[in-house]
Amino acid sequence: KQLFGKEAVAKLTYIECDPNGKNPQPNLCQAARIESYPTWEVEGQFYPGVQALEDLSRLSGYSGSMDFGN
Repeated sequence: KQLFGKEAVAKLTYIECDPNGKNPQPNLCQAARIESYPTWEVEGQFYPGVQALEDLSRLSGYSGSMDFGN
């Protein structure tokens, strides 16, 4: 989340897998068989681990500004 900055994070759909995290939903993560986090779901595909912003923008088809104001 830190890679994006506060403004962009507010626009992400985010599910907390850590049962000790804020608003946790570990059952959803277990049902999706997520074994590590962060794990990104883009177009039905899962990408585990920290991903570069450039890779996420390519995977998602995002073409807007990448100046998220960290």
